[in-house]
Amino acid sequence: MNAVFPPPAPTPDAAESQRLLSPDELEAALRDIGARRYHILHPFHRLLHDGKLSKDQVRAWALNRYYYQAMIPVKDAAVLARMTDASLRRVWRQRIVDHDGDHPGDGGIERWLKLAEGVGFDRDYVLSTRGILSATKFSVEAYVHFVAEKSLLEAIASSLTEMFSPTIISERVAGMLKNYDFITKDTLAYFDKRLTQAPRDADFALDYVKTHATTPELQRLAMAALTFKCNVLWTQLDALYFAYVAPGMIPPDAWTPGTGLIAEAPGAPAAAGIRKMVADDKPRLPRGVRLRHDETRGKYVLLAPERTFDLDDNAVAVLKLVDGNRSVAAIADELGRTYAADPRAIEADILVMLDGLAEKRVLER
Repeated sequence: MNAVFPPPAPTPDAAESQRLLSPDELEAALRDIGARRYHILHPFHRLLHDGKLSKDQVRAWALNRYYYQAMIPVKDAAVLARMTDASLRRVWRQRIVDHDGDHPGDGGIERWLKLAEGVGFDRDYVLSTRGILSATKFSVEAYVHFVAEKSLLEAIASSLTEMFSPTIISERVAGMLKNYDFITKDTLAYFDKRLTQAPRDADFALDYVKTHATTPELQRLAMAALTFKCNVLWTQLDALYFAYVAPGMIPPDAWTPGTGLIAEAPGAPAAAGIRKMVADDKPRLPRGVRLRHDETRGKYVLLAPERTFDLDDNAVAVLKLVDGNRSVAAIADELGRTYAADPRAIEADILVMLDGLAEKRVLER
């Protein structure tokens, strides 16, 4: 495992630090900070995106990240209160609307709550913030204090992590849909709007910083502000890493698996609303899902939107017969004739396999 701590920022020589950068040079310097220090590089995120976390570790991420999402409009209100230019306020207040919404049930915070519910949390438990790590709260609140106490230029520059947001969102959504069968596209709906909101916000903030950082000192302050924000995001993942991944490091206030989750009825299938398949059902692949032979790897895979499932030979044999017309019993009978085996024994195995695919939402009855 790589070190958790972000790489140190290079120290410019004295002459370079006194030179006024051109707007393009300043933008390049700001982007370089993100390339070296953005939290997409953190070991916890690598584990999350690569499907190497347990379900409870993913839940801990969703729960703790809620606190950051909930405090973003508080942070943006603090920035808004510093603006004396009405034209700036009109632009910046859209950020608050994006997160709070125009009405109850709307906005980014609401969509993150649905993400937390999608991984099993009770909404009231998430809203209570009882399960949030102390280190998470400390780093998020440090960010709120930063934008309230520093100059307006620094406050706006700290938001420039949005420049790097689309990359991490694309990687996160694709990786989580591919690697976690309890995650659906609906669960991750929060990120859909951020793919357009984040670039819009970044373009405005970058233009402001390039226009108003007119001296070497102001440029250094803008770069330091972005570095600080990267550290805020990084330390939130440090908290998760040491609480839920590193052995022997669990703090007393860490979320305990099972706390705040919606209890499932005994015997209920893993995916809400999905009943067990029976022999008379006629399974079919839903729209957008198809069986395909991967020529490169020489094997069949099941392709779904933003997800791919590797299949063993038994699953391939079954799915080749899944057409929406044959029942499970008929599929078992045909396989029994092909392999000279007991169809009813095959049927029992098929039902288990098909139930698993239905829970992943890549099979319908």
